[in-house]
Amino acid sequence: MITVVVGHRGTGKTELMKRMQNYLRDVSVEFVDLDELIEEKIGKTIPELFMEHGETYFRELERQLFLETLQKPHKEMYLVLGAGFDLSVIPEAVRVLWVRRQTDLDGRIFLNRPRLNPEMSPLEEFQKRAAVRDENYRAHADEVYLMPEGLFENRHHAMAVEKALLTHDLQNISGSLTLTSEIFKSEKRWDLFKTRFAKKGVALFELRDDLLSFEQIQKVLTEMPSEKFIYSFRVARENLPADQALLELLKKVSWVDWAIELGSPEVLLSVVPGTKVILSLHEEKLKDLWQVFANQVAHLKYAPLVESFGDLLVGHQWQAQDEARRSYLPRSRTGRWEWYRRLQKGKQLLNFWREGDGTSGDQPSLWAWMMTPDKPRSFAAVLGDPVVHSYTPMEHSDFFHKMNLPVFAVAIARDEWDKAFPILQTLGLSYAAVTSPHKENAAKSCQHETLSAVNTLYFDKKTKRWFGTSTDDQGFMELIEGVGMIAPLQKEIFVWGGGGVLEMIEKALPHATQFSSRSGKPREGSEVSEDLQPKIVIWAAPRSEETMLPPAGWSPAMVFDLNYKEDSMGREYAQRCGANYQSGLVMFTAQAQGQRAFWRKLEENS
Repeated sequence: MITVVVGHRGTGKTELMKRMQNYLRDVSVEFVDLDELIEEKIGKTIPELFMEHGETYFRELERQLFLETLQKPHKEMYLVLGAGFDLSVIPEAVRVLWVRRQTDLDGRIFLNRPRLNPEMSPLEEFQKRAAVRDENYRAHADEVYLMPEGLFENRHHAMAVEKALLTHDLQNISGSLTLTSEIFKSEKRWDLFKTRFAKKGVALFELRDDLLSFEQIQKVLTEMPSEKFIYSFRVARENLPADQALLELLKKVSWVDWAIELGSPEVLLSVVPGTKVILSLHEEKLKDLWQVFANQVAHLKYAPLVESFGDLLVGHQWQAQDEARRSYLPRSRTGRWEWYRRLQKGKQLLNFWREGDGTSGDQPSLWAWMMTPDKPRSFAAVLGDPVVHSYTPMEHSDFFHKMNLPVFAVAIARDEWDKAFPILQTLGLSYAAVTSPHKENAAKSCQHETLSAVNTLYFDKKTKRWFGTSTDDQGFMELIEGVGMIAPLQKEIFVWGGGGVLEMIEKALPHATQFSSRSGKPREGSEVSEDLQPKIVIWAAPRSEETMLPPAGWSPAMVFDLNYKEDSMGREYAQRCGANYQSGLVMFTAQAQGQRAFWRKLEENS
């Protein structure tokens, strides 16, 4: 089969195919990158083609070479397409794999790729095209891989899960999956779905009557006879006892889920035994009615919109009182409880992971679900806001896999720490990487004697106390290795922003000139003459409406960015002024190594 790989610019399609080559090294598979094929045939780089001939010429050339490649004899092939490729020309028989990342629509700034519209800012340019492309990928994809943030290199457990997922060799998947009408857009999609998930240990497939037609549900039950199913009522039924076709269908499923939002379940209970009925609650205002029938059904599903950690704990405690009969599935508007769903893996009857968008952003991706051990008793996490982009879970995945612990990304708003942190400890948090804006809070939580900010925490179960340290200094020194060691030259190093890391920067570069990224003015204690130009800019400011860009007259030779996110304003600034650029990934990797050394030492001494 031919598989074309699609996705946004910078998602990581090319690197993924390099890993796939390794995964399939014992199989006869051809791997082709269409951009590389074009450069090889034309003898020019993609940027050169765009600059000399424009996008229209490039797209036509791209289409022609794509169709030519399909005509060549092959047994199996993976063909990587550019982000803007016209997917309508892909033949029906070709499988389309959409490689996504959670941060795709945040935008990315490229220093080594052609600008398609120089009149717009690089981020605006990306986001404008990305929104359209996202819908195009969704319409054509036969399979979606929500790839995690971070670097896979030498992350053996992560790669093992990825290999099994992409080669359709996952086993003992567990959990539940809600089927949507997308899988029935073609027989090819449906057949691929069965190949991936039939007889692979999925505990339950959910068939919702608001998402699937009666005929589609019948098709699933007929063609996947060995699987277990939930039939979920989400549409009001007036003549349920008289609908013989539906009643016959309900006999074939393991569970019948009735949403209390539809009203009293009395009619359902008159035709379906209460021993196979799940009663669901999604709206708090109907909780009283839900509880009236609680003892007449086999299982209760509580899936409210949860706004706070306090409410999360209340639901958790409710489920823990009767784990066999209760499932708790907190929902949010932003997907912030995804980590909690994973924490509950294996602890309750119902727990959904997702394909693509799924039916809730709080449902973990299949990759994240498979990275989570069954019934985790404790966990590690990165704590901050935002954290969805964090590389930390991937970075530490092998380290904690050896302890059979998952690593989560937990979003805690600036004003939530005092309530959230004790609750996380109650739920099993034992190791934490701490990022903005909570490093000072973390130092207070471990009552550190000398540090006002820490980025690493460890909970000692014997003494019942937290220990902390900061490895930011170690990471920063790695980032700026060899820079500014001569004090007089440090005045030509300008620090833009800083916030909670100013103390660290000042310790390493005491003579550097510091600027507020909000006002654009030198900070108190920093004096700078009007004619002094920076040779180096240390970018320590977030992307926000309050962050200003430095004066247009600055022309640094180098920008060191403390941020590794691909939409960083530091990256944008380096592009604008033509400076060399060093991502904060170097700093992140070094400080992460220090975190593992800290955790390892305390584990050995505990």
